[in-house]
Amino acid sequence: MKTTTDKAGRHEVIARLLGERIVRTQAELKSLLAHEGHRVDQATLSRDLRELGVAKVSGQDGEGTHYALMTAPAAGPTDDAVALVARMVKAADWSGSLVVVQTAPGNASPLGLALDRLQWKEILGTVAGDDTLLIVVREGTKARAVAERIKAIARR
Repeated sequence: MKTTTDKAGRHEVIARLLGERIVRTQAELKSLLAHEGHRVDQATLSRDLRELGVAKVSGQDGEGTHYALMTAPAAGPTDDAVALVARMVKAADWSGSLVVVQTAPGNASPLGLALDRLQWKEILGTVAGDDTLLIVVREGTKARAVAERIKAIARR
């Protein structure tokens, strides 16, 4: 199979496709890309998704998963990342220097990625399970303040 070498153009098409429709599988995305003139192999597509910050997330209806474009790392804080946080958070609580956030199944990792992209100086790091995100806050930061900030975004 001949692969497309125009990575920037291919990335633009992937971002557009994921913004326009729900794409549930890499095979489906690969087919859509081929229709747009970008033939790629599985390894290239997987690498593109990783480079773009694409993650698999649970649908809002709770049924199935699909690919979602997270904020690009170089872009820093954006309304898209904040909207993603607002959509995925079910509950947040704190203890000591830790914040625990509950999400729908499959959404903890994309939520952690979105919070990482927001680059809050209060957050040292995140660890994601399936439906639970653990946030470690920096020394001197009140975990309660981070939990309240996340809850405030979720209420939007």
